[in-house]
This record gives sequence, C-alpha cells and structure tokens, in this order.
Amino acid sequence: SYSFCTLLVHWYAMDKIKDQGGWTGLLPKWPRSTTTPPNPLDAEVNACQPPPVWEKVEAASGGEGPGPRTKFSSVVYEGKMLVFGGGYVVTFHSDLYEYTFETRQWRCVQADASILPNGPCKRRSHKAVLWKKEMVVFGGRTQYGRKNDVHLLNLETYGWTKRVAREGAAAPVERAAHTACLWGDEMVVFGGDKADESQMFLSDLWCYHCERDEWREVEGKGAVPSGRLGHSCGVRDDTMYLFGGFNGHALNDMYACHLPTGNWRRIMYDCTVRPASFIAMVEEKEQEGPTQDGKPRTKSLMLWGGAYSGIYAFSDTMYRFDCETEDFEIIKTGGNKPTRRLGHTMEACGDKMVVFGGCDEAEYYNDVSVLVLKARTLKEVMAHFILTAGVKYKPGIADQVPHHSTSPVPRAHKHRPPRKAYRPREKLLLPRFPIPSNSPPPLKMPKTPVTPA
Repeated sequence: SYSFCTLLVHWYAMDKIKDQGGWTGLLPKWPRSTTTPPNPLDAEVNACQPPPVWEKVEAASGGEGPGPRTKFSSVVYEGKMLVFGGGYVVTFHSDLYEYTFETRQWRCVQADASILPNGPCKRRSHKAVLWKKEMVVFGGRTQYGRKNDVHLLNLETYGWTKRVAREGAAAPVERAAHTACLWGDEMVVFGGDKADESQMFLSDLWCYHCERDEWREVEGKGAVPSGRLGHSCGVRDDTMYLFGGFNGHALNDMYACHLPTGNWRRIMYDCTVRPASFIAMVEEKEQEGPTQDGKPRTKSLMLWGGAYSGIYAFSDTMYRFDCETEDFEIIKTGGNKPTRRLGHTMEACGDKMVVFGGCDEAEYYNDVSVLVLKARTLKEVMAHFILTAGVKYKPGIADQVPHHSTSPVPRAHKHRPPRKAYRPREKLLLPRFPIPSNSPPPLKMPKTPVTPA
C-alpha cells in the first residue's frame, strides 16, 4: 500500500543519514547566504507609505502634571520619561516629574529637589544624560548665575548625589545652553554660553567620566565649529554629530567629531534645512542588526522645532539625518501637529517620538504630543490608498448584520450562511429548460418496433 511504501522510503533515508554521519554530514560545504533577497515591491510600498501622524496626548485622570516650562532636561528610563527643572518666564524650577508612556499619567516625584540632601538648585538651560540607572545633570543657569556642578539621581531610589571637583583638577567653566550626550561611560559636553560677554559663546569639548568622577578636555583638531549655544547633538559609535545653534544668528551647519582623536569635519548635505536654535534632537535606534556595548546602534537623528531668523520665527518641520549617507530628509507629517516652539525636549520610546513642553513668543506649554514612525504594512498602505483615492467600498455579506445579532461590531464569522445538510442523490437530475408555447408537441415513439415492408 501507499503507507507501506512511504515507510520504506523513510527507513532508507534514515539509514543513509546514519551512513553520512548524521544530519551535519548532509549539509553543503559552502556557506549559505543568510540575507533575504530584496522584494521588488518594497520600493513601491515605501513610496505609498502614509505620512506619520501626530497625536496630542490627553493626560489620564488622577495624575498631577508639571506646569508650563521651557529649557528643562529629560531622560527615558524603563518606559518612563523623567523631567527635571526648567523655567517659566523669569522663574526657575527644581521639581522632578515622571511620565509613564503606557498609562499616559504624570506623577510628581519631588516638588523641590533643592531642599533635599545633595539636591541641585533651581535651574534652566542645563543638560542631563542617562548613565546606567542614574540621571547625570550638569550646568545650567540659576538666578545667581551659571553653574558647572554635577549631580546624579538614582532612578531606583530617587536619591541625589553631588559630585564635588577635587582641588586643582581640570573642569569646564560655568555654562548654560550647552549640549551633553553619553559616549560609553563618559558625558560629552560641547559649547554653551558663559557670563563673560566679551567671549560669550564657547567652543570647547569636555568629557566627564561618570564612574571615575574625572573631567578631561578634548583638544579640537580640523574644522572645529565656532562657539555657539542652543545647538543639538547625538552620538553614533565613536562619532558625535552637532547641528545648528545660535552665535548672533541661527545656524544650520552640521559637524562630525571623532571622539577618540578629537578630529572635526564639516558635513556638506544636499537637503535644504532651515537654520535653527534650541531645536530638539533624538537618536533613532536600530531595531535589528549590530549593537554597541550591548545597546542598539544609532541609525539616524530626528530633529523637530526650534527658532530660525530671530526669536519670533519658529519651525515645525521634522528632519531625519541618516548617519550612513550623512544627509537630511524632510519627514512629512499629518494629524494634530504640536504648536511651533523652542526649548522643548523630544524623546524616543520604541517607534514613537514624544515631544513635551517648550515655548513660543507668547505662550509656554506643558502638553505631550506623540509621533509614530513605524512603517505601515501592505494592508495598512492599501487602506490608506483606498481612503485617500476615494475608492468606493461595496458592502458584502460580512457587513450585513442579522436581526438576531446584538453585537455592536459586526463580525464576519457571525454572518456566514448556514451550511446545507448533506443529502446523497440517487440519480443525476438533468436541468429542465422551459419549452416555448409556440413549439410543436413532442413526437411520440411507438412502443413496438415497426418492421419495414
């Protein structure tokens, strides 16, 4: 029988596998390619991708959110955004708030960190980075002047630690509106402004080792950027990218610095990018592929907001800087766009970009807006095409709600026609066709055969 023949074939194949040394003996000797060949439809699907949509998040009830503010600091840790400090008009803050992305709820962690042991004083225009389980805060402007102190916040216990520089040790001057990013165990600080108006804009590069509590200045080589404040930066591998800022007028230049050697180079890009100061930048990580120190590698840099051409002109254009091609592209967005602003922060949470706070020439903000950057599937692309192209939808059987259904949402499996009971047919019935009324009557054949004469 068929089953017996199949058993014989299986037995013969297993015997051959044992003779060859197991399954590994049957594998080919040449390496196989693990890459999937490109799909020719990917380019057309990407071209039809609907634009990312902004969504203004309404805070959940029961939470206590921060008031309107600008030029504060924020980090993301385990699905939560920590917001510290900032300012409102001429006031300064030292409060700490926690925003949970999943529940969309705020929580006041510390109403005033300045009264806590080793807590930082009220400040704005400072910077913070996430190092392991701690938030590292450096510099900023207070009501008594600029600062160059370092404070660490343990994100498990919410306890502050103040790092005091040793006497005679190297340290950067007091500054505000600088940039700070994390490179390994070091916080990299560039630029900002100081109190001396004769040389207000700084262009020095410093690295602070968070483990050893040591500062070191990196000597700049090559095309070192001019002094500036309100610029943005991001790190990919051993390269720090720096964009824009203000040094008497808004800038739109892009620089790259090799951090181990301090070599600077200017990047010439083709896209038209507006000059901007106090623009928010966030690192977009790769979901798959190689990692650095066990962390996802930076794929691109996202930029949004800022001010150009003076203090009363604001931008709401989203830019993406590709770290591979080193060029910008404009990301078209839709939905409920946030108001143009500066001095805000933008953080990444998976495939979402979260914007909080900031101000314009007339108002300070404390709203939260989310932009989803995840690529759509083919089904979602087709749905977007149907909606935008005005294709009329023809309802089918699945859309017909029966009278006995009480479900508010029609489901396809509830509207299937009932199956007909199987009934075996005794004989084949030929189809009957209607006979026209003017057709002649059918001929009747004799019952007995007629023999010819």
